[in-house]
Amino acid sequence: MKKGLVLILVLLLSISLVACTTAEAKLGKESKQIQETQNNDEEAVNSLVEDFGKRLQLVSLLAPEDVLEESMQENYGEFVAPSLLKEWLKDPVNAPGRLTSSPWPDRIEILGTEKISEGAYEVKGEIIEVANGSDEIVERRQITLMVEKIEGKWLINDAHIGENSV
Repeated sequence: MKKGLVLILVLLLSISLVACTTAEAKLGKESKQIQETQNNDEEAVNSLVEDFGKRLQLVSLLAPEDVLEESMQENYGEFVAPSLLKEWLKDPVNAPGRLTSSPWPDRIEILGTEKISEGAYEVKGEIIEVANGSDEIVERRQITLMVEKIEGKWLINDAHIGENSV
């Protein structure tokens, strides 16, 4: 009888250990999937900002209003929320883009990306400006972008541009 009781206890302990190990593996897998999703989201946000930065030189902020609106829609439309585009069209001097023929904005270099909430990131970076015929950096302008997932798509929803520096 003792052998039977010991055998049952060993069997129950074995089943419990297998169940715990399976539960831990499942939790570990779910945690890994969450981390991968966050990494993928951050990569998507950074890619959006970098691609947006490459378009800055294509938008002349001093163009006539109708040309500026068309240019912003064409070059910024896939990156920027419609509400922010409207804001920039009302006040183009405070929008990112090209103000002079030289120097001009070449790209955005990302300094840091921080998850603010589920579906929102803050990206800090610098707008890098270069001059004609040179890859040499002439100016750097601080920029902070809020990127949010809107209707399933990452879009820049707010932007703050700082002062120029070399």
